[in-house]
Amino acid sequence: MNVIIPVAGEGTRLRPHTHAVPKSLLYVAGKPILGHILDGLEGLNVDNFAIVLGSRGEAIIDFCNTFPYEFKYVLQEKRLGLGHAVYVGAQALEGPTLVLLGDTIIDIDYRKFCTGKANMLAVKEVDDPQRFGVVEVKNDNVTNVVEKPKHPKSNLAIVGLYYFHDISKVRNAVEYIMEKDIRTKNEYQLTDALKYMLESGEKFKIQRIDNWYDCGTVDALIETNRYLLKKTHYHKKMGDSIMLPPVFIADSAKITQAIVGPYVSIGDNVSLKNSIVRDSIINRGAVVENALLTESIVGENAVVKGGYKRLNVSESSLVEIP
Repeated sequence: MNVIIPVAGEGTRLRPHTHAVPKSLLYVAGKPILGHILDGLEGLNVDNFAIVLGSRGEAIIDFCNTFPYEFKYVLQEKRLGLGHAVYVGAQALEGPTLVLLGDTIIDIDYRKFCTGKANMLAVKEVDDPQRFGVVEVKNDNVTNVVEKPKHPKSNLAIVGLYYFHDISKVRNAVEYIMEKDIRTKNEYQLTDALKYMLESGEKFKIQRIDNWYDCGTVDALIETNRYLLKKTHYHKKMGDSIMLPPVFIADSAKITQAIVGPYVSIGDNVSLKNSIVRDSIINRGAVVENALLTESIVGENAVVKGGYKRLNVSESSLVEIP
């Protein structure tokens, strides 16, 4: 059994946070995104574990080395698409392989997903299939795949979780589309390689997914934080502060005269004082004072200081304070 996790994406939609931290290491519900993914693989018998790195790979290596796996780290020197990333990670690998994206959290039993001899694609019904790789199916058998179709015939999006019975066939298919220079959005897409495999007689089945969280935007990261905190929340009593669960607060955080929650994650060594915070993520080392925050992300070692307003408001008035 092999596992390939591409984590080379730049995370442009999450800037400025990804200027300093790789996207897969952004904090959500008590740990980095990649931590949730690796924890979910517990119980799988993995022989080869490939992490496909991009820039700032050292931080990802340091983090992965805290897990009990023997990782192989491979550098994707040029960002040429997911297909190319899987191709790079699949070098010298043979046999059954699980591929999952390093910025996507899926609530699934991976052991059940990886059983059987069929190639499996995890999919979910979406309202905007034009944004995704889309599958067309008949009785859960895949008949066609299209990357970001202008006029989709299906609303079943590929969610970034794949099980291949033989990864060498995927590697050969990506090699084919690279030789023919078949690109979508100027990248070698895994979906185009899967299409070539289908046309060559390879069979694929689908598994429908309910809980899929693509952490590619600020809004998506906040939504993922909400969902995960319902399952995993933790905090100790913090003196004169009020906690409204679910929250996850690191033991080393210092919180005084604050109201925190619901749906708040606070990292190590955060200082939070005289503030109200809800539905937000505050990363390690940050300082927040005299602030009212909602649906916010505060980066590592950032400082947020607010202030109080003085008002004299008459009857039937409307006051909006930014």
